[in-house]
Amino acid sequence: MTMPPPADQPPAANHTPGSPLHASVRTDLIHLTPEALTQLTNAGLVKRAQREYAAGYQPSLTLLDDATLVAEFPDGITTRWPAGRPIAQAQCNCVATSMCRHRIIAALRFRDGVISETPTTTPHTSTTAPPPQQPDPPSPGQASDALLAALLAPNLLAHAAKVRDAGLVVQTRRRQAGEPCDTARLPAATVRFWAGSAIEAARCDCIHQSACEHVALGVWAFRLADAHAPAQASTAVQLGTPASALHLDSAPYLALLATLLQHGVVNGPAASAQALSVAQTAARASGAQWLELTLLDMGNWVTAYTARSARYAIETGADLAAELVLRLKQGAAAGQAKAILGVGQPGQVALDSLRLMCLGARTERDGPQRLTRLVLADVDTGTRMVLMHPWQVPADQGEAAEAALRAQTRLAPGLPMRALVSGQLLAQQAKRLADGQVQLSRTRTSHNSLLPQSGDWSPLPMPLKHTRVADLRHERNLHPHRLTQERRAARTFTVFSPHRVDDVLYDPYEQTVQCVAYDADGEPLLVRRSHETHNRQALALLAAIASGAHGPVRHLSGTLRWLDDLPLLEPWSVVCNELLVLDFAPSDTRPDALASLPLGQLHQRVPRNPLLAALDMVRALGGAVLHHGAAQLPGSWQADAATAAAQLHALGLTALSQALTLTARHVSTFASQGSGGAALADQFARLMGLRQLHEDALAVLRSETQA
Repeated sequence: MTMPPPADQPPAANHTPGSPLHASVRTDLIHLTPEALTQLTNAGLVKRAQREYAAGYQPSLTLLDDATLVAEFPDGITTRWPAGRPIAQAQCNCVATSMCRHRIIAALRFRDGVISETPTTTPHTSTTAPPPQQPDPPSPGQASDALLAALLAPNLLAHAAKVRDAGLVVQTRRRQAGEPCDTARLPAATVRFWAGSAIEAARCDCIHQSACEHVALGVWAFRLADAHAPAQASTAVQLGTPASALHLDSAPYLALLATLLQHGVVNGPAASAQALSVAQTAARASGAQWLELTLLDMGNWVTAYTARSARYAIETGADLAAELVLRLKQGAAAGQAKAILGVGQPGQVALDSLRLMCLGARTERDGPQRLTRLVLADVDTGTRMVLMHPWQVPADQGEAAEAALRAQTRLAPGLPMRALVSGQLLAQQAKRLADGQVQLSRTRTSHNSLLPQSGDWSPLPMPLKHTRVADLRHERNLHPHRLTQERRAARTFTVFSPHRVDDVLYDPYEQTVQCVAYDADGEPLLVRRSHETHNRQALALLAAIASGAHGPVRHLSGTLRWLDDLPLLEPWSVVCNELLVLDFAPSDTRPDALASLPLGQLHQRVPRNPLLAALDMVRALGGAVLHHGAAQLPGSWQADAATAAAQLHALGLTALSQALTLTARHVSTFASQGSGGAALADQFARLMGLRQLHEDALAVLRSETQA
């Protein structure tokens, strides 16, 4: 839309070329690098603007007294960019209906440090030359409430204050943490403050893009980080007031736990269906998203046993019980309702146009059912998202049919799964769910476009990509309570860039390939993958990769867990000379790759910690009660519990030893008298919560000792 300059335009300020007033008056522009402009607009438009700018299409720039930037182009196009306004609110009289290249060229020209009232004839000679060196901008926390009020609509600012007061944890990450600029990672969005306290240049990945409530929340989070941890590169900041403590009735949830302890999973889902429904209704009524997802997983765990699912594990029930207990306990603290329980967390957020790079895919098998998870990274913000796609292989079909079905599967109209796992996606009208899952538009083919990718993951920021094992430990210590973190579908997924890969072996008994990825400090990260009948070529491909057949390993991606203090990665994808996705290994993968590996047995490289072994025993005992039910436990359970309690006492874990002893007494009482279910549930909750807290503390202690 044509926007002519107003008649009462103020007179031009008389600034000389190269004046230091450039940075002091329009800090929002001086820090708009091409990377920042790409996120604020799109890559194609920025590249076109850079080409035209380099070819000599350059405006004369004038700063008015109110700091409005006026860019006059040789062909009569005029762009007016008021101070304190994002690029989307700049005015241009060209024919473009939305974003245009003239605003980008004006920003590039301003950044080159020339303000003149006459056109410049010397073109910018290279779009690849490094940008002018500028000092880091002031922290976003220095942005005043007046600036927020001027930038945000009143209703958005009021909504941001309401979300803040309800309690919210924000991860503030500075440039020293590997981010391209100060970044606030919120549960529902990621905000990049490209110009620091000049918040009009902030970019959010929500559908509003800028000037949204997430910008205000990020500013408030950085204020706290500046006050309490100004020197820390990464800080978890808790927003919220003491009045925001949530008084949640724990009765429905303890009743569910009592039902499971009484009947066990072996009696089927009907025994716990009513108690589960009541608890889910209570969680939904309180808006506790994380609590509701925990209960959903508990229900799925119960039904998985009935269906004889391959995904069923007894220990999973113990972890879910501990998570439920700890969320109820910690979520009631002041300011923790949103972070621990997910209260007020939106069920879904509409996203802006995205460029999503696939970092890996993994397919699980459960009888004829398949579930493929694709981890996608927002290239602009480094945010992880997960695309889940269920599909099915008929029971009477063979391996060749499964490969064909996998190749034909469509994730959305015009979007084949096989193409996306090694490519990147331009998505419009996508939605992000509360747990980080992404839902693509399925209405039109044009909403999702595929592009190839080279596998160059070097620009990916932390905490998505790491190059040092020490950084992995640091990230783990930032979130010491594993089971009460925000529920994220890709929480354990990471990219690791090793210095070298060595010590390759094949364990024929476990049918597992293992190698060791070393960082530049010589610290090891285990890489381990086991055979699966529905992914027969994956192990052979990994063996060929580890042996160097595809060139040096540049990046590894997959899920990370810890063996004591040793990180263990199950690889999904590997980048060598090309991107290789193990679950989509080509059919011509060398069949002799495994045979050429040296044989050996899996090793952990560190002795088993006796404290962790004792905690694992308690976990197994708790899972057994939930599985069998208190009245149907094997006869050896009481003896095993007494042995574990004695070991805990000998190791100095007196409180946990006493909790286990009391739980065993309640189990015995219920088994013999059929009463005391509520008391059993209460004591069991104490035991599982305390056990998990000991495990979290032990993990932090080991990492601090390593550091």
